[in-house]
Amino acid sequence: MTLTQAAILVKRTITISTIALALGIVSFIGYQVWYAYYIASLPPVEEKPDTKFGVLPQLEFPGSAVSSSNFSYSIDNTTGNLPKVGIDPGFEKITKVYFVAQTVATLLSSEKAGILAEQFNLTLPPEILSETKYRFSDNDKDLLVDLNTGNFLYTKESSISGKLEFGDDNKLVADFEQILSRLGVLKSDLQEGRTKVTLLKNAGGQMINTSLRSEAQAVRISLWPKTIDKKSIFTDDLNKSLVTAVVLGKADNLENYLSLDFTYYPIDTSTFATYYLKPAEAAFDDLKSGKGVIMLEPSKPQVSITSIYLGYYLQRNYSPYLQPIYIFEGPEFIAFVSAINQ
Repeated sequence: MTLTQAAILVKRTITISTIALALGIVSFIGYQVWYAYYIASLPPVEEKPDTKFGVLPQLEFPGSAVSSSNFSYSIDNTTGNLPKVGIDPGFEKITKVYFVAQTVATLLSSEKAGILAEQFNLTLPPEILSETKYRFSDNDKDLLVDLNTGNFLYTKESSISGKLEFGDDNKLVADFEQILSRLGVLKSDLQEGRTKVTLLKNAGGQMINTSLRSEAQAVRISLWPKTIDKKSIFTDDLNKSLVTAVVLGKADNLENYLSLDFTYYPIDTSTFATYYLKPAEAAFDDLKSGKGVIMLEPSKPQVSITSIYLGYYLQRNYSPYLQPIYIFEGPEFIAFVSAINQ
């Protein structure tokens, strides 16, 4: 082969290689463009709940004097419409149900109950109501303790007369938390949740609400657990939580407490299952058909609903699951409806 022939062969080889490389690059780019278009044109994969807790138990709402079906409703929020599940913020199509831990009595539970009683100046041996329930009593004081949960109810008989100095609401809450800490039962999520202080006065031997601090003779202090997924925790009473106390005077002295109801169930936010959220239209139908519970009864049969949002409902009687609820709210009106679609 001559040098001329060799040069021609090399030139042809380079040309063919260049053309092949160019075709390869164009083909690769074309494939990438086609694949991207193909992926984009595929319908989105719908997320499905795992429902790993199975069929959830029905929520134990408090009894209501009237049925939610006794009223007529209008939607008068800012949009004039019910929220759209899966579209509106805060109303995701899939929602979480959290596990609520249940404790059991140990060999030390009775000893802990005795130590708790001593802090209330109750030193007599307990009345054993059952294997898991003790009652400590002495004169005007009574303490009922659940050995399984550590929950307790303390009551004290005392005459109520005159007006007392209570301090501001923040001081009352802080002092109540300090009392719970001193008793060894304060939980961190109770320090981060919402609180409420209700003024009370004596009316014929019954403590009733009053809006006037000048006539208040006692206060009720309530602590709720902290919000979860930006949703507040609700219980069976709008005005008091499962951790609440009625106090005569300042809340930094345990002797001033007429009652202290401590019912606490640990919510395990690391253990949850997912379920479909009930459409707002279905929840509204439940409300109209009497499947909701009226928490604040309106004075008129026509109810204007100005706000609809989600929360979590924590039952007084132990339930292993913390479930979401719809809250329908308006002037002089609040109602709860289960939010799980199953």
